[in-house]
Amino acid sequence: MSPLLPNYLRTLRMRWGLTQPELATLLGITESALSKFETQALAPTKNLILGVEVVFGQGARDAFPALYAQTERNIMRRAAVFSKRLEHERNDIADTKRKLLTEMVDRCVTDNCHL
Repeated sequence: MSPLLPNYLRTLRMRWGLTQPELATLLGITESALSKFETQALAPTKNLILGVEVVFGQGARDAFPALYAQTERNIMRRAAVFSKRLEHERNDIADTKRKLLTEMVDRCVTDNCHL
């Protein structure tokens, strides 16, 4: 993971006065793994991301903003391709899918997504 991609794991841990061993224990990982996540030597796993939300009440968007933005961009690119494939389909299922894609774009615009 690039050191240019911010995450706030260490900031959250320190804000709440937790040591690395304490947070590692809460998250069910080793202190070594936590250190690697904090220094971005390891990309966050889904279990880490969910664990951070449980412990700190911070979702991926807030705790790992660069990873979230990167994931959001990738999904929105795939959604654009998917939308093109649906252009010529005229049925209720295709309409439902188009509605989902529209809602995704609306959320992205409302949330100032990173496209």
